Order: sequence, then C-alpha cells, then structure tokens
Amino acid sequence: MSHFATPFITVNLGCEMIYVIEQRLKAQNIAAEKSERVLTDVVTVLLHPTLLEELFIPQPVATHAVVKQLLQDISATSIMKLDDYSMSKLWDLMTMIYKWQLSVATNQNIFDITRRHLKSVAIIMPKNFPKCIIEHTMRKFETLAQRFTDDDYKCLSNTLILWFSEYHTKISVLLRLGLQRKDGTFNLPSTISPNIINNLGENIYKYDNKKNSVEEYESRCAGTHEISCLLGPIEKVSTVKAKVELQLPIELYNKESQKKTIEINRDTQFESIVMTQIRNKTTDLNFVPDIPKSPHEDLLEMMDELDLNV
Repeated sequence: MSHFATPFITVNLGCEMIYVIEQRLKAQNIAAEKSERVLTDVVTVLLHPTLLEELFIPQPVATHAVVKQLLQDISATSIMKLDDYSMSKLWDLMTMIYKWQLSVATNQNIFDITRRHLKSVAIIMPKNFPKCIIEHTMRKFETLAQRFTDDDYKCLSNTLILWFSEYHTKISVLLRLGLQRKDGTFNLPSTISPNIINNLGENIYKYDNKKNSVEEYESRCAGTHEISCLLGPIEKVSTVKAKVELQLPIELYNKESQKKTIEINRDTQFESIVMTQIRNKTTDLNFVPDIPKSPHEDLLEMMDELDLNV
C-alpha cells in the first residue's frame, strides 16, 4: 500500500471541486468580486502549506468518509455554503471524474494528472491570487516524483484504483463526452478523443458544449445536470474567519481514535514560503507505521503477490 495516496486523493478531488464551483459561479452570474472571493477562499485552504505538510506525512490511505468531510469543511471556509445534498452531488462528480482519469492513465500519468489539475486551477484563479501557493504545491509533488521508483508508481496506482473501486455513479458530463457508457462503465481509451486523453486532469467541462439530456437515462443518472444544483447561497455579509480549523485524515491511534486537527491562518504570506522536505521517519517512501493493517492493505498486498507470480 502506498503511504502517499492521501495527498493525491485530496488535492486532485479538491481541484475537481474548484472546477465545478467555478462553473456554477459563472452560470449563476455571480458578481466578479464575490466569485473571486469564493475561489480564493477555497483554494487558499485546500493548498495551504500547513495542510499539505500534514497530508504528505507517510500514512495509510485515508477513508472515504474522512476525505469527503475534509473537502466539505474546505468548501465551507468560503462565503459560499453547500448543503448535504449539494455536497453529495459534488462528491459524485469529483470521485467519478478522477476515477475515469485514473482508469485510462498509466502509472506514471498519475503525477501528470495532478500537474494539470494544479495548472488548470491556476488559470481560473483571480489575477491577484498568490500563484506561489500553487507553485509550492507542484514542487512538493515534483519532489516526491523524483524519489519514486517503478514499484512506488505501481503501488500508488493500485492504491488509488482500489480506493475508487466502490464508485459507479453515472455522470452526465462523462456520458455526453462519450467517456462513460450507459451501464456506468468507462469506454476504452482508443475510442476517446486524443485531445482529451492527452490532457487528463484539465478542466473537462470546457469540452462539454452540449447541454442535452441523455435520453431515457435522464432520471436514472446521478442527475443530468448535476452541476446546476451544486452552488449554495452566497453570504451577503462576511462570515469568513481569519483562522480555519480542519480535521485531518491522520489518526492519533489512541483509545478514543481521535483525529488530528490543525489551525490554518488565512493571512499567511505565501510569497515567503520556502520548499520544505517531506517529513519522513525513515528514507523509505513506503514507511509503515506500527498499526494493524486495514482490509485495503491486505487486499493490495495480495494483488502485489499475484503480480510477482505472473
């Protein structure tokens, strides 16, 4: 099991969340000032150095519930509010689109997908947004990529694929673009436009010019117009706190099974950020803490053994 899967899951799903939020801000003709504030608030917390430093600590992959709650908490740090129904729809979009990207990618493409996610987010951010926060995030992934061996790539790929294996929702944008079949499975890469395949991680909604429903599957999909219901109310009065408290995927492994929490200061001067080394107790990328193995880890271990015997 890769102990660096959590930052990939969190950051890539977070970027997909930004794509959706940006689409809805435009569709609902939200004033530019408020739109820029929403995007700035969410991305500042999602890619905050304090949060990334914790996510990059070698750790067992976070559970689905914990990652979903973390991203919901991050989305709630802006003046935009999402109710549980909207977050559920947003979660379907994020997980299925990233799952599709992973399904047609090679092991090494996993880093490419993350780079494109970050670059695409940088493009849609306001001009005054400190781009160094995105550059800092990219450097952390680049540093990790330089240390990865072929086995590390394979382990990461297996971990991510297994993590997303339980999601099978039909998504209208994937159906419209011919990326997903009507039975919920994905189309083979050979049947998909090279322009999309060669740019995995880019904002997929820019390719979705058709807003037609998917015939008889309209009522059975996760929603033909999933994005249309995702944007909650924009607060008229500033309710954004100077500091944000987030619960992390990292468990403290005490009797109460408490989760670690961090406090993020929005006023961080990102221009002064310097690259820090990924914290690791040993030089082994696959550092294994002294805790019981999860069912996911046992299954991944069995998969690796089967591959070795082929």
